[in-house]
Amino acid sequence: MAVRLLTDSASCIPQEDVDAYGIQVVSMVIVDGDRAIPELGMDLDEFYEHLAQVDYLPTTTQPTPALLHEEFIRILDAGDDVLAVFIPETLSGTGAQVVLTAEHLIAKNPELADRIALVDSCSVCMQQGYAVLAAAQCARDGGTLAECVAAAEATKLRTRFIFAPRGLSYLERGGRIGRASALLGSVLKLVPVLTIEDALATTFSKVRTYPKALMAIKDKFLADVNASGGLKNVCVHFIVESQEAAAFCKNVIEPLVGFAVKLVPASPVVGANVGPAIGLVYETINPIAPLHGGASMRDRLSDVHLPDFSGLLGRRESENGSTPAGNPGPDNPRPKETP
Repeated sequence: MAVRLLTDSASCIPQEDVDAYGIQVVSMVIVDGDRAIPELGMDLDEFYEHLAQVDYLPTTTQPTPALLHEEFIRILDAGDDVLAVFIPETLSGTGAQVVLTAEHLIAKNPELADRIALVDSCSVCMQQGYAVLAAAQCARDGGTLAECVAAAEATKLRTRFIFAPRGLSYLERGGRIGRASALLGSVLKLVPVLTIEDALATTFSKVRTYPKALMAIKDKFLADVNASGGLKNVCVHFIVESQEAAAFCKNVIEPLVGFAVKLVPASPVVGANVGPAIGLVYETINPIAPLHGGASMRDRLSDVHLPDFSGLLGRRESENGSTPAGNPGPDNPRPKETP
């Protein structure tokens, strides 16, 4: 009996890693008019070209309960345990539906309580993906279900996702900011640098130009890596901005780390709400300090209430909507400071 990983497509795990570790990925869904389109296999260029030509944003939705049930059963019937690492409930109703699916399976067969575990990733894109990959590596090494859960949770403490949208129009159309804020930001050429902390999107800083935004990302990356014992993993994410992201990767990030860094397109369910953007996801050797102070995620995780059945972790926040690898380097490289 082995442990198999189940996750959603918002994790953005490259296909070669999905195949190498046998990870089961459930597709999130884009809803455009009367069309419901699974994002796995979408033509990203065509999708974003379409978004640029319309004055509305498609909505996003979660996988159906029937599909989630089918994916759990597929793994269980093969004799393997299931560790599901999913997008947080604060960003999508998928997380709550995964909890309900697991509860339903365990209610019908209590013996499955020892074979199913859930981890709230608290983020999206490769910040979620690195947690999945850490658990998958643990499983490959023969780890138990509990050990794989611990590997995913530990990785969450050591990762950060920081990104800069090219503009504010997508955030305005999606209701993330008001029209006045978007207009003022455009006039002043303000570029927000955003991150995800405690499963919520938050502003890290605001700068006047896009090049300054990318340098703010680079500076925070260096500060976190040097304060947290060195670098373990890093990748550059992009939405539409593939050429600019490649230049940022090659000219800024790779000279710092000393090895090739993967470019990973962000999930369409993220892109539909953020718009053109470049970002960085990285994992350090030791836990990263919370961005805005207060208790560390480690302390908060220690206070999480565990349901009665073994290993199942989930919160019941009411969230019906849905929005929303890196290249491993040497075990402990420290990025070089730029002159």
